[in-house]
Amino acid sequence: MAKEIELKLTALPEDIERVLPELVKTLRVVDLQETFLTNTYYDTSEALLNKSKVALRIREKGGRYIQTFKTKGKSVAGVHQRGEWEWYLASNKLDEMLLSAVEWPENVDVKNLAPYFSTNFKRTSGVINYKDSKIELAVDVGYIEAGGVRSPLSEIELEIIEGCVDSLFDVASEIAKILPVMLADVSKAEKGYRQRNQYLSNKFDYTFNCEGDYKAYIKNLIEENLARWIYWVDRASYKYEGCVLEEVKCALVMLKGVVSSYGCVDPLSVFRFSRLFDSELNRLNEIHKERVDEGQVVSRLLSSKETGVLAIELGRWLRNL
Repeated sequence: MAKEIELKLTALPEDIERVLPELVKTLRVVDLQETFLTNTYYDTSEALLNKSKVALRIREKGGRYIQTFKTKGKSVAGVHQRGEWEWYLASNKLDEMLLSAVEWPENVDVKNLAPYFSTNFKRTSGVINYKDSKIELAVDVGYIEAGGVRSPLSEIELEIIEGCVDSLFDVASEIAKILPVMLADVSKAEKGYRQRNQYLSNKFDYTFNCEGDYKAYIKNLIEENLARWIYWVDRASYKYEGCVLEEVKCALVMLKGVVSSYGCVDPLSVFRFSRLFDSELNRLNEIHKERVDEGQVVSRLLSSKETGVLAIELGRWLRNL
């Protein structure tokens, strides 16, 4: 089993296509490659794998097939950590025997698995050598097909090959200077499930783990509201509702308050980018006043570079608390 640690960003596909050459040059990306990836995710009709917080897919890459099993792991401030198993296949067919090596959910009969949804995208990838770290860059632009509907997919992933996880935030900060981005807590697989099962998109979960510790309690509140902010921005991209802007604003107001409160219990750990809260809240008020069309809301939410800077610097600050 390999342990995957990556930071995920979302951006508008047209922005990614426009600045990709500048991005590659600025980050001094080497070993640049472009590949087209087709991924079929499998589950039972009741989505038992998803309910067990695991994912199973077959990826076609350059005429070769790779079977992958992933655990949900943990995601905080856009940094994803999860277990991952991969096997090369002779054909585009699940190999049930390989799954005996993983922690397979007991309530799932492999014989009941069938294609559930797919993701298809062009990946531009390469390696970034940053200080003492080596980071894999993957820029994905394509679509998710689930429930007979296609929705756009556009992400930037930074995965640690070797070195310090904090370097992911340094590189992400450089990306945020080039194009508007937002931290992303939702995997491609989870996006596919939410698209096929609308009830999943209505659910926001966060578990506190801070009994008897005031600093930990406020830190958990910051993590929760950062995750909530990310969740509502992401939701605007595939299921817009009139409440989305209000929910984004509410999460940001709460986030501003609890970040300020942390300075009261730990005066040495003040967040240096607090001014960006007011800038972002003012921008949200302007969007609301303009009565933007549904199809333009996500474009407006991801139209400012300051949004990504605020999210990334919050994530970096949280890791060091």
